[in-house]
Amino acid sequence: MSDLASTLSQEYADSREAQRERAIAELEQVIHRVPEQTAFTNSRRYKVRGPLFLLIALGLLGFGLHRGYNGLAVCAAVMAVVFVLLTWQHRNAGQHAFMRLTRRQLFVDTLSAPVDLVEIADVSVSEEGWLTVQKLILRPGAPLPVHRATRQLFGNQALALNKPQPQILIQSAGLMHEGHTLDDDQIADILNAYCQAAQAQQHLDALRQGTQRDS
Repeated sequence: MSDLASTLSQEYADSREAQRERAIAELEQVIHRVPEQTAFTNSRRYKVRGPLFLLIALGLLGFGLHRGYNGLAVCAAVMAVVFVLLTWQHRNAGQHAFMRLTRRQLFVDTLSAPVDLVEIADVSVSEEGWLTVQKLILRPGAPLPVHRATRQLFGNQALALNKPQPQILIQSAGLMHEGHTLDDDQIADILNAYCQAAQAQQHLDALRQGTQRDS
């Protein structure tokens, strides 16, 4: 009888160990779908468009002065100044990585602290005006970092907001990875993949801690 009990106990232990190993393998597969780290820059959107807008403004300025349209000339002059500033501020676009994802956290230059990816409940990406906006809805009670303002037209700006619900908004003139401009769907797919990896990492850590306690 004791031999039977011992055999059943061993079979149960072996079954649990096999299930645990399968779970670990599946979690590791999810984790390794994404690189350990991925960095992003803004796109060269306004490095290219800025000079074009400036040429248009200068053309309007010349036309207004030639025809005596003072209102148009003043408006065009203001536009020209704005587009000169825009072009100058975006002269190094695509060179500085302002946003970084790891398998656990999101880092953005204008946030005081990283955001734990397991705290992100929903992700959406859209084009709003002249900016790409990533909206990350956080779980209730998730810690919010502090954001600082950037002094750049259409610059890279992350906002940490409490209302209407805890969220992080990341605004930028497009988004690039390794020189490749990403569309909204690609950005959302990358964010979701990293969030899934973070959740898998959390489950894997808990599973391994349980294994250590059992041993």
